[in-house]
Amino acid sequence: MGFIYNVTSYLTIGDNDIRMAVVKFDDEANALFELDDNNNKASLLSAINSISYTQSTVSSRKTMDALTYTTTLYLSIKGGRSDAGKVVIVIESGPSTNTPLTINKANDLRSSYGAEVFAIGIGSDLSKTNDELRGIANDPDSYYVEYIGGFINLCGIVPSILPKIDNETTATMLDGCDEWVEPTTAEITSTERMTEATISQTNEGLDVGAVVGILLSCLLILAILACVLYLLYKRKRRKDKKDQISPEDDIVKAVNEYNDTSLGEKRHMYKRDTSNISITPTKTMSEKDTMFTVYENLGERSVTSSIINVKIPI
Repeated sequence: MGFIYNVTSYLTIGDNDIRMAVVKFDDEANALFELDDNNNKASLLSAINSISYTQSTVSSRKTMDALTYTTTLYLSIKGGRSDAGKVVIVIESGPSTNTPLTINKANDLRSSYGAEVFAIGIGSDLSKTNDELRGIANDPDSYYVEYIGGFINLCGIVPSILPKIDNETTATMLDGCDEWVEPTTAEITSTERMTEATISQTNEGLDVGAVVGILLSCLLILAILACVLYLLYKRKRRKDKKDQISPEDDIVKAVNEYNDTSLGEKRHMYKRDTSNISITPTKTMSEKDTMFTVYENLGERSVTSSIINVKIPI
């Protein structure tokens, strides 16, 4: 609004001089005031001061609707004059929702009304070489397209835009104006290189971290697998040991069972139950082997070899 106010303050406003209208657009377009609403500068500046600005979004930036609405302002019932030159200044901070249609509507203004259309782009969503800005504006782009980094820089283009609207008017740079200085190609290239280097370093760091993470994960999986295999091995060993019957175990069991029998004056015959022992032994224990094992387990208790007669597989 400050930019529009400053430009207007230099112009000669009147019924037979310059007339101005302002069209605001977001998801729809409407005129805040039309060409015949303010016939003097004081009234026009007051109307500009009363305008409130609403931030637009990509989904509601209907620039094409604003250009379509502008064609209706040139009707005589809205203050249009057939013998007056037509100038349209489009200010946008981002591309419209339909670039091809927006450019077509700007072309209609040129072909139907002979309008000079200027395009001012603001902010990082646009650039001086943006296709939409160049399509909206007349040729050559170097004359009709302006681009600045932010709204604060609008005051800096007042001296350059004024003579294009009215060649009899000039303006000087306003005090305290933050003029936009476009970065040079060398500065842009340097910035891009720094950005690429930063991204590259970040990616390298991510690659090293990813490799280390994968290695640690693999080591953890191997450690868990080794533990599982070890536990399975121990379990199998215990089972095999439990199922295995050694000759010594069988002898000791027989002796213990014999010890549990009562002793008396008569000789007690004890017969070992051998039903669970293999009927095809690979070796028959001799009387000497049997007695040796029995005496070893009984100590001073005396028995004869005929008491125990065991055959077990080896």
